[in-house]
Amino acid sequence: MRLGVVTTSYPRFPGDPAGNFVAAHVAAIRALGHRVEVIAAGDADAAALRVASGLFYRGGAPDALERSPLRAGIAAAAFAARLTAAVTRRARGWDAVVAHWLAPSALAALPSRRPLLAIAHGGDVFTLRRLHLLGPALHALARADARLVFVSEQLRAVARAAAPSLAWLDRAIVQPMGVDVARFAALPRAPADPPIVLVAARLVPIKGVDVAIAAMCHVRGARLVVAGDGPERPRLAARGAATFLGEVTTDRRDDLLRTASVVVVPSRIAPSGRTEGTPAIALEALAAGVPVIASAVGGLCELPGVRLVPPDDPRALGRAIDQVIAEPPAPAALRAGVENLDWREIAHRLLRE
Repeated sequence: MRLGVVTTSYPRFPGDPAGNFVAAHVAAIRALGHRVEVIAAGDADAAALRVASGLFYRGGAPDALERSPLRAGIAAAAFAARLTAAVTRRARGWDAVVAHWLAPSALAALPSRRPLLAIAHGGDVFTLRRLHLLGPALHALARADARLVFVSEQLRAVARAAAPSLAWLDRAIVQPMGVDVARFAALPRAPADPPIVLVAARLVPIKGVDVAIAAMCHVRGARLVVAGDGPERPRLAARGAATFLGEVTTDRRDDLLRTASVVVVPSRIAPSGRTEGTPAIALEALAAGVPVIASAVGGLCELPGVRLVPPDDPRALGRAIDQVIAEPPAPAALRAGVENLDWREIAHRLLRE
């Protein structure tokens, strides 16, 4: 089958962490014997057909739209129009479309009239809801008989609230994205001394990196390492108490997982009500046998093996970090919780169901 994958975030160079889970999905689809063409945002390169836009990297579109609604909204609308035109042209050679993020990717694929698998990740759902467009978008996808995927049950609940009469949502698939189980399980664990507490995230408010920094006041003898970049970096770095690495390659992230004693995902609920979907770093850490402590928000609540703490509670997070470092769970038990999320199985499941 000839498939088009439409996405906003996709690796721009070897080792780029941006959209690397989409690239892993593409690789898994190709391993099943399908031909795949990728259309993504960004500058021209050999990995994908690019539609120019910088809106979806570094800080990300949802945060940009909340910070600067008018300017970012104009940029997003212009990009969506260009993306729709590009998909419509290329789709003549496709049998079906896989779209990561409902907006703009899945909506951009509708005029192509190709069978559509639309994957909702979180930021897309909440942004559409904030703009009062989630219900209309879902109805448009239902009219096209798209197959819909949510990365968490919580996201499907948000969609149901926006379109309560839409029985089509009952057929939606709830499926976290995948992970290369074998590759991460093979990482040789060598936790550093003193222990490393790792946060790997975009540096934007919803990621709660400030909560992790504040939590370290309640942690004994460990150091916080932050991998990622974004508009919040100068403010966060000014607080000290952490080592900021900036955006790291996927290989460097593997090294950090090998040496980390715990991965922290301190996400919060944004003032708009937006929460996380299912962050890839949580899946990768579990597959590597690294303990994960996360805020009890969004799809993080649905991951087995994750220790949950209240969001925006540095003291509770610090206590949890201390306890997990002192008595870490067995790596084999953590890996067992994500064995069913291998990309090869998920790629096959999503194309089949």
